[in-house]
Amino acid sequence: AVVSTQSTGALVPYDTNQHALHELHERIRLFAIGGHNIKIEQSFSTNGVAGCVWRSAVVLAQYLAANSHIVKDKSILELGAGTGLLGIACHRLGGNVISTDHETAINSTIRNLELNHISKDHCCSFNWGSNLEEFKTNIEKFTPDVLLGADIVYVKDTFHLLLKTLIDFSSKYHCPVYLACKIRYEKDEDFLKETEQFFTIEQIDHTFDPEIKIYKLLFI
Repeated sequence: AVVSTQSTGALVPYDTNQHALHELHERIRLFAIGGHNIKIEQSFSTNGVAGCVWRSAVVLAQYLAANSHIVKDKSILELGAGTGLLGIACHRLGGNVISTDHETAINSTIRNLELNHISKDHCCSFNWGSNLEEFKTNIEKFTPDVLLGADIVYVKDTFHLLLKTLIDFSSKYHCPVYLACKIRYEKDEDFLKETEQFFTIEQIDHTFDPEIKIYKLLFI
């Protein structure tokens, strides 16, 4: 769970799970996703939660590794990339990925792409709620086949911006959205209910972590 600090806009965790908190402060974390080794440098002290790997990213990456047809040979757009773990995993699974995050957080994504020998051309800053004309990438003729987001449903003040972005991309490109998140509060459930005005929502069964929910959204 997170809270927002008004002065800096940074996010800090208030999860009482001590093991989870310890993991947030580890500088280097190693992951094996679908037989691929991924090295992630965390930067909690400078980037807050955007500089940490959250469980939802791991679970969604594991699910996609087990269902690689979703991303293999597809163009993937990741929202709220943070450390970039999910996008890096999709690269390893054969996807053509653009990882995006807020301009204040994208440096963490860039650092980890380069750490895993992926060009920084595969990421760009994009602020939720922006017009699609502001989505600019160095990958020529990139049009997303799939949208991904892990643990991006957490700050209520950004929900309307996130929903606009999901609608804009999905309606223009007719691409499914896969979201992974831990439903912590009533506001999180309210966001999903609001999306039902624009999307059909399917909760996907999986066995990776019962606390993490995976949803597939299709624009109506």
